[in-house]
Amino acid sequence: MKYDDFKIFKFSTILKNISRIRDSFSRIHKRIKTILSNIADFLSYILKYIFPEINKSIKSIFRDIFLIINKNIKTISSNIVDFLSYILRYIFSDINKSIKFIIYNFLKIYKLIDLRRLDFKKVYKYLDIRRYDFYRINKKINLINYKYVPIYFVVFVIFMGFVYVVIPKFYSYDKSKIAKTVCNNQNVECLIKGKVYYSFYPTPRIKIKDLIINDLFEKKDTLVTVKNTVIKLSIKNLLVKEKHKFKKIKFNNFEINLNSKNFKKYKNIFIKKINLIPITFAKGQIIFFDGKNYVATINNANLYLKFMQDSIDAILKGKFLNDDIYVNLNSKVVDSKSFTDIILKMSNINFLTKVNFINSEKDKNIRNGNLLIKKGKNRITAVFDYKDNELVINKSNLRNTFLDGKLEGKITFLPYFNFNLDLSLNSINFTRLYNYLLALDAKKQKNLFKINNKINGKFSLSSDKIYSSHNLVKSIESRVKFNNGNILIEQFLINLGKLGASDLLGTINNDKKFTNFRFESNIFIDNQKKFLSKFGIFNKKDLPSNFFVSGNFDLENLRASFYEVSGSEKLSNDDINFIEQEFNDFMLEDGLESLFLFPKFKKFIKSITSETN
Repeated sequence: MKYDDFKIFKFSTILKNISRIRDSFSRIHKRIKTILSNIADFLSYILKYIFPEINKSIKSIFRDIFLIINKNIKTISSNIVDFLSYILRYIFSDINKSIKFIIYNFLKIYKLIDLRRLDFKKVYKYLDIRRYDFYRINKKINLINYKYVPIYFVVFVIFMGFVYVVIPKFYSYDKSKIAKTVCNNQNVECLIKGKVYYSFYPTPRIKIKDLIINDLFEKKDTLVTVKNTVIKLSIKNLLVKEKHKFKKIKFNNFEINLNSKNFKKYKNIFIKKINLIPITFAKGQIIFFDGKNYVATINNANLYLKFMQDSIDAILKGKFLNDDIYVNLNSKVVDSKSFTDIILKMSNINFLTKVNFINSEKDKNIRNGNLLIKKGKNRITAVFDYKDNELVINKSNLRNTFLDGKLEGKITFLPYFNFNLDLSLNSINFTRLYNYLLALDAKKQKNLFKINNKINGKFSLSSDKIYSSHNLVKSIESRVKFNNGNILIEQFLINLGKLGASDLLGTINNDKKFTNFRFESNIFIDNQKKFLSKFGIFNKKDLPSNFFVSGNFDLENLRASFYEVSGSEKLSNDDINFIEQEFNDFMLEDGLESLFLFPKFKKFIKSITSETN
């Protein structure tokens, strides 16, 4: 009980004792400093004669070591005394019991570390290097006798490393925990139907057979099926199963089913991110559906996904519509704004699209951006708005070797490629267009009007100027509709200037074997005199003011058939057959090359309008 009563302690006496302790530490410190200095000098002196080649290095090492020890001892002794003084002066009243405990135990410690009790002569005795025979020691540790030690060490390290990576093979893995780790997202659910096991070759990894990822929006539908899944592990903490760190997930031999009705919901998967672990899809296919209807497939697909806190990187390679497709998507958030860059390439048709956009400040669902589309020498640049898989082109420029103009309208990408575009051209260089068509090989010429049946839309075209050698056509205006691979020409107006005008309508039907153009045309002659003069017809004074022609044009074999030809009256079948024969002989004599030659067309018109014929 007497130790509990702090009244018996005189704090002035305690402070004096502490001062004495501080002085003692100071004296001890000086003695230690002197001893350490003498030891360093002594060792340096001995080593100077025993190891003359390494004297400087050894001396420096010993001096640095003892200097560090010297500084630390000085610092420790000083800090202990300062700490005790601080406690006694400022917080004694609040930690009465703690002070008693500290002082009581410090006295015990002080007795134990009383350096006066130490016999440094005995310590010096063991430090006396003259007692040791360095020649015998050197002889015993001759490294020649241990020349294979490095090899043994390397073998030992390799063996221990092998054991380290093999041990996890004997662990058992919980399928449900692995599945939750792979699908760390509330919008999808992972189920493992096959085996889960560990493999250390070529790197530590967990392998999964028959992984199924269910679409939680449509519980009956399977979003992804994977035959083989590989989870690459970090080399750290392999021996602790609960601390395994996943570096990368790879899905091999996969199938992804995407429904156009759920594309908006699929965004949540990317917004909330499936996992921050990089994901790779290899050797699979991506199938697109519109409800229950099949749309298209990307075969031989390889997809790379990397999710970070503020960014998404995605790269897709595969086969789409019998062409090599490449898609690169990068999305990142900067200052609360989302920036997205998309690159689309289709190599066989030489098609390139680049898109970059940001979220609208007014409406987060609307994105504003810039667009670049290139196909060969054709180039489109545009400013657009994007919302709900629909691209609205506000301002654009279209340019290639034979036309120059502006494009406006809407393009829908999913589930089908659909568009409603208005192309207003400043001019068309028909001579260059004609030369471009002739430069195509025979196969491309035949497939010129073959359109994929997945592309649907409306297209309006107008041009104020048509440049050609004979300046026959002044301007054009048309409306064209694309429907399941067929092309419907709803209107095609041709301005012939003072000569008159013509309109054309019809349908280009694409079958598996044939491509036919069924057409109807009205030809209006405003100035008969100039018309006859233009075509060199001088033996005929009067022509009907308008003509009607209907027929079929085989675009693959380049052969025309006429069903009806009428002016002031309907022509007979014999007359129609004669016109048909003359057209094929003159206009299609050299195939596509002669079809647009004005001298050929002039001979044809002279032939069918002569008095004799």
